[in-house]
Amino acid sequence: MSPTRGRARHRQRRRASRWLVVLVVALVLVVLAGAVASRIQLGDYALVPGVAQPVTGLISVPGGQAARVQGQLLLTDVGVEPVTALSWLWDQLSSTTQVVPASALTGGLPSSELVAEGQVDMAEAQLTAEAVALRQLGLPVPERDVGVVLFALVPGTPAYAHLAVGDVVASLDGNPTTSPAALVRAVQRCRPGQSVVLEVGTVAHPTRLRPIRLRLGRQRVDGRVEPLLGVPYDTGPAADGMGTQPLYQLPRRLVLASDGIGGPSAGLAFTLGILDRLAGGDLTGGQVVAVTGTIDPNGAVGEIGGLPQKTVAVERAGARYFLVPAAQVGQAEAVAHRGLRVLGVRSLAQALADLRRLGGRLGPAAHGPPPGPAGHAVPAQWPSSPWS
Repeated sequence: MSPTRGRARHRQRRRASRWLVVLVVALVLVVLAGAVASRIQLGDYALVPGVAQPVTGLISVPGGQAARVQGQLLLTDVGVEPVTALSWLWDQLSSTTQVVPASALTGGLPSSELVAEGQVDMAEAQLTAEAVALRQLGLPVPERDVGVVLFALVPGTPAYAHLAVGDVVASLDGNPTTSPAALVRAVQRCRPGQSVVLEVGTVAHPTRLRPIRLRLGRQRVDGRVEPLLGVPYDTGPAADGMGTQPLYQLPRRLVLASDGIGGPSAGLAFTLGILDRLAGGDLTGGQVVAVTGTIDPNGAVGEIGGLPQKTVAVERAGARYFLVPAAQVGQAEAVAHRGLRVLGVRSLAQALADLRRLGGRLGPAAHGPPPGPAGHAVPAQWPSSPWS
């Protein structure tokens, strides 16, 4: 080989090596830029389709007394993800994603409270589902108000420093606080800066109380200095940051799992799932039926968030029917395909009637609540959940 040809090949190898280095450096920079962009949160959240799963798989009946379930009742949820600089464009273009401001989910409070609030909402939804389902079977389930459950706390206040989302305040200086209004009145009777003792339980154990001593803060309202605890409160129909905590005397023991899902929107699904397990197991007539909606102690079904994303999730899971809050039928139908029929319901009774029309067998679930407070009692200030 001639010297000239050898030098030419050497130059070609050097050029190839330089291009390889440039390519590797470019790839490294792209990866680093992506890693940095994925950590830059833009202050919004993306609601994306979650999962749809059989709710009866989350319900256990001790003693082996549960029926074998035919068909499926699907519980569904929504994925909540922070919008980052990396995901922003995809989130804007995706037809199954809804971008919402953080304040729409957190109410302007720290996002760290979002998960805790969702867990409390789920615990309350499951507790209510047990009471409503057992009442629907004709069993008496007496209820009494035992305190105020906290859904949110304001940073920098005494409540934020000493209490937690999910705590249940039963009394203040020995005075029972069995409703948000009662707690507000008890605080207002105190002096700004006064030291008080709260008796506090939890949603799981509302009557297992511990004393918490704290010093009330100060706030200026209409030119007056008033005592401050630090729980958001709306004097209208719903108390935004708190609600009355019920204690039910349940005649049967059930074990409900949440599978990491938060929020109150699975209330109706858990109610129907419990009935399916205890009333013969053929509530759906062997079909795949998805369900979403909150449940109140009187059996009323309430609205939920993220319904378009939930509709996508249940379609992917193969549901033929989707029971949703009546006021939100249009939201589901706007994204549903022909294979999914959307049914709007306002109450548990209506949901059961619809399932019967679809071929389901209600069995003992057709009994309905017994008369009197043990079948219809509703806590004094039952909250509309801050986060659904």
